[in-house]
Amino acid sequence: MEFSLRIALFTPFSPEIGGGSVQLRSHLEQLKGLEVRWYYLSENPAPGSRSHWLGEPLTPKQFLSDLAARTGFLPGSKAPIKGLVEQMDADLYWVIGHYEGISVAAELCDQGKRVHLTVHDDPFGTWIRSERYRAFRPLLLKTFPKLLRSAASIDVTSWGMRNLYRQKYGVKCFALYRHIAELPMLEVTLDRSQLIIGHIGTLYQAEPFRRFVSACKKKAWQKKRRLRIIRVGASSEMDAVAAQHPEIFESYGDLSEADAIPLLASCDILYSMYPTGKKYEVFRRTSLPIKVSTYLQAQRPILAHAPGDSTLACVVGKYQIGQVRDSGDNEHEIARDLDGFLETSIPHANYERARHELMGSTQVQQLGAALRGEDWAHFPEFDCRD
Repeated sequence: MEFSLRIALFTPFSPEIGGGSVQLRSHLEQLKGLEVRWYYLSENPAPGSRSHWLGEPLTPKQFLSDLAARTGFLPGSKAPIKGLVEQMDADLYWVIGHYEGISVAAELCDQGKRVHLTVHDDPFGTWIRSERYRAFRPLLLKTFPKLLRSAASIDVTSWGMRNLYRQKYGVKCFALYRHIAELPMLEVTLDRSQLIIGHIGTLYQAEPFRRFVSACKKKAWQKKRRLRIIRVGASSEMDAVAAQHPEIFESYGDLSEADAIPLLASCDILYSMYPTGKKYEVFRRTSLPIKVSTYLQAQRPILAHAPGDSTLACVVGKYQIGQVRDSGDNEHEIARDLDGFLETSIPHANYERARHELMGSTQVQQLGAALRGEDWAHFPEFDCRD
């Protein structure tokens, strides 16, 4: 087949690691008739990958030097980024706007190239939480808004980020989360002699989870049920809590999603949290954890331990696929609400509606239209307010 549009996809991370790669792979599987070559940075080439390794990530000094050169605030050098751009040749450049990706996209725009920008994590929400980058936010303030206004098209990972970018920067963009074609058929019998909690991936703060565990211990004792907490993946924040309660934690390490879903489907509650506090405000209002897509496939109630203004609370509340508890709540408030939560039966239709609107094929068709330079604005949109 002869392709009419050559696309260079650039990511500052390996195509085999992390939630960003999971999202991109789910989209690429659905984009037919486009020739996409994936270029990436990582410490080492991904084993067996057909993607193109451009080398190791820039050092923080190199990255900040590039931004300094672009803003004129401080002396710097664009040479490393220019070297990366020279290794790619395409009709359209699809760039993930994360760390080096911001500089790569800015350089391509400066050269008059057509760029489609994908933003998985708002950089201001990321940098304010970083000891290393926090002081350099003025460089980002000069670079990122200009990049948003220079890109030919933009997709962002959540409705919250879409709304923020439209209001704050005046740019057209659309929300694009992971694609899931259908929910799996699961046959699981719950063990009523146990209270089983499931969690996958990263825990952002230990203290709210510690209070949740204490509440679960009390509730399990009251109901004479054995408490088990199933962990999939690694999290240093959770390690600290697990070390205090080794008898109830079971760690399964890194599992494929196909293996993780049946395990999570055997749980009474699936736990996800976003932190409270001003420092995390932009992050929790714009990001959306990839674990939500896995939890939806497991089709078990989600405990969203998060402030009400978060994207996590929005999704769980809108589709009624669990319960929202503020991450500032104490263990007595959490325990009080667990009774009703454990007795709740969530209809399959709720999970299916969430899949269709949040992860269905329409959003990928919208991405395809944007990449081809077609009108993408006519596609339906969803929001927390719907």
